[in-house]
Amino acid sequence: MQSIGALSGGERVARVPDWDARPWSVLYLRTQGIGDVILATGVFRAIARSHSTISLDVVTTRAAAPVLDNNPYVRRVITTGKGIAESAALASVMRRSKYDVVIDGKITRGASFIRSPTLTMLSRAPYRIGVGGGNHHLVFNMCVPRYDRSTTHMVKGSAALASPFGVDLETTSFRPELFLSAGERERAERSWDAAARSRSGNGTRWLVNLSAGALVRRWPDERWIALISHLRAREPHATIAVIGVEAERDAVQRVALVSGAAAVSAPRLRDALAMVGTSERVITSNTSITHAASAFSIPTVLLLERGEDQWRSWCTPSEVAYWTGSSVASLDVETAKDALDRLLASRR
Repeated sequence: MQSIGALSGGERVARVPDWDARPWSVLYLRTQGIGDVILATGVFRAIARSHSTISLDVVTTRAAAPVLDNNPYVRRVITTGKGIAESAALASVMRRSKYDVVIDGKITRGASFIRSPTLTMLSRAPYRIGVGGGNHHLVFNMCVPRYDRSTTHMVKGSAALASPFGVDLETTSFRPELFLSAGERERAERSWDAAARSRSGNGTRWLVNLSAGALVRRWPDERWIALISHLRAREPHATIAVIGVEAERDAVQRVALVSGAAAVSAPRLRDALAMVGTSERVITSNTSITHAASAFSIPTVLLLERGEDQWRSWCTPSEVAYWTGSSVASLDVETAKDALDRLLASRR
């Protein structure tokens, strides 16, 4: 770590430059999950708007890149993978682009981490921004306060990365933001209209997402059926649409049919985001969908592991059904119904 820091560009400890003095090319590294990138969009906006001289590029995964479609605050999206060849290709792009600043957006790190420091070293960027703590000061020459996931939401923790640009963390909104095209919104509206016709629902639009990024967060179908049936009993005129990844199409159709909802095809990530953005309420165990709902200010019922509150909805009405076992299968239907009923009561 000391060697990487010594071989990196710039001073060992850098002072905040005059951002208005000249154009600055900034690269933000966020190569984690889809939800992580959604949550970071508010930080992207804050950095890009902090000074007219700043141009912001983002490195992320191919799976998460569609999150940034149509985003006016990101000049360029660079995709990469975890393989050596892809990392080498990324390093080459970074070196040719001659970035002035590289920001490591992963704030939940231990004492040792190699890939991001190596990339920032190879970029030769004179300013390297990241969270402090541990031995991070050996790599980053502009450290922001260490992130405490036990007490701080991920959005607030990531917001600290904007502070070197003079962004006021107390008065700036870091709400996630997604940008739908007119065509995406129109297709989603057609799906909602079809769902309403198929189930004679013309009330509040409820979007239920079955799929999760990991098996431990995939709630059993029979419990989804019970929860949606409960919603149907409480809201007889609601339009309830059920979505999931393409691999779970059969499960989506069965759950919708048995529970009195409508199955909606959302084969691509942008399709799912458009359904979230045109809904009025969301139920999910997938935090990526939760963060998308926050981006559109959609009230949410979230099935969440206890102790993981840093992934809750951000500045959006929500109710949480917590599970504490080895997977979400430990969550009983009654606990989820209670969370749903609380959201219904708060709405009224």
